[in-house]
Amino acid sequence: MCWIGESLKSIRALQIRQLLTQAVTLGIILSSALIIWKGLVCITGSESPVVVVLSESMEPGFQRVIIH
Repeated sequence: MCWIGESLKSIRALQIRQLLTQAVTLGIILSSALIIWKGLVCITGSESPVVVVLSESMEPGFQRVIIH
């Protein structure tokens, strides 16, 4: 019966480790996205460096560029 308790402890420890690994991975992904965004803000000098214009309604502010 002792080996059952040890097995359950190791399974719980593994689940906690996987949960922490996933949390750290998510944090790295989010911080990387923020760093890339802030880098683009600094490089372009714009508060919104990535803008998609789908129609001509934003024509005075943003020119629509058609890429073939």
